[in-house]
Amino acid sequence: MAKYAHSDVLDNGLNEIKTYADEMWLVKGYAAGDSYATAAAKKVCSVAMVSGDYTLSGADAAARVLAVATKSNTASASSTGGDNLHVLLVRTAATKILWATDETTDQVVTSGNTVTFPTFNCTSGQPV
Repeated sequence: MAKYAHSDVLDNGLNEIKTYADEMWLVKGYAAGDSYATAAAKKVCSVAMVSGDYTLSGADAAARVLAVATKSNTASASSTGGDNLHVLLVRTAATKILWATDETTDQVVTSGNTVTFPTFNCTSGQPV
């Protein structure tokens, strides 16, 4: 259940993802600190992303929320029910993982079948 935010996201906020995350990946067996190359080798499915696939919102004095659009593509590899799937937002040109979050269902994915990435939120909260 590893989660991760690249230092570029921590330094520049959610706009770093909106501006630069050009692919969303479903990977199996992701561990916090995995390199881009290691995660790429564990990729089950990927989908292209553009700035318009992200919506940034949140009122003043509230958390900022980046909504990630629903996308679909064909799986390039298979997974089992125990593969601990994660969704990654990546910047391919710079070979960086910008954001990683747990995909909680860990359902079986079969190569050649459609994978649908549901909408989800990346949140940056107010200081405590």
